[in-house]
Amino acid sequence: MKKIFIFFTLFVISCTSEVPHNMEGELAFRSDRWMKGSEWSWFWYSYQYKVYNGPAYSNHKNGERKEKGDIVNGAKSGLWSGWDEKGNLIYKGTYLEGKENGEWKGFHSNNKIKYEGVYKNGKQIDTWKYYNRRGKMTTEEQYFVCNEKCEEKHFPRECRLEGKVKKSKDFK
Repeated sequence: MKKIFIFFTLFVISCTSEVPHNMEGELAFRSDRWMKGSEWSWFWYSYQYKVYNGPAYSNHKNGERKEKGDIVNGAKSGLWSGWDEKGNLIYKGTYLEGKENGEWKGFHSNNKIKYEGVYKNGKQIDTWKYYNRRGKMTTEEQYFVCNEKCEEKHFPRECRLEGKVKKSKDFK
């Protein structure tokens, strides 16, 4: 039993990677999943890919970091950060199974907040606030959120209203 446990533990550890991989150079995006490995198989007469798990990043053409985060089961998951070509942070937010999910913040090049809000399944929900370069709020938008009553009307189809602007208010 101990041998099986040790073998299983080593197998799990070997399948994950702690060394960040370049998404553009070392990973491939196939069938909505990030894959690793492109070893030619003479038996299958094709390239063999495995679903990637671990840290990943991508760079701009000038070599500056573009984005960085974790990939779980081939999809972006957890906290991701993005930078512009000059190295300034432009966004920070969480993914779940490859879709934006949770709190997101965007930043101007002077590090002041550009926007903040919440995503659910890749769609904006609740209140989103937008700011100018000086940090003053310029717009506040309310996004439609599908509740139980709404879901009863369209189940099992996806809600068409979720993620749409319900109310918008501009400030001077």
